[in-house]
Amino acid sequence: MRLVSKDGNMVCDFYPAAGYTDKFVQVTSFTGKEMSERLISKRDMQYEANARIQTHGYEVTKFNTLPRFKFMVAC
Repeated sequence: MRLVSKDGNMVCDFYPAAGYTDKFVQVTSFTGKEMSERLISKRDMQYEANARIQTHGYEVTKFNTLPRFKFMVAC
């Protein structure tokens, strides 16, 4: 799912996480530059999407169906 802010500067993409059935990769971009990427649960994705749509007026412009890989690194 792709959510775009009213002014079009902020974009929040949610992709199914490759290898997981209940996880999503959230990618946040500002003016076309990727600012953050994180692995979140399905529940968190639903909460985040609803908050952006209902509170901040974001619009759904696309549905991302291809899985995205997110490699977790621990130091």
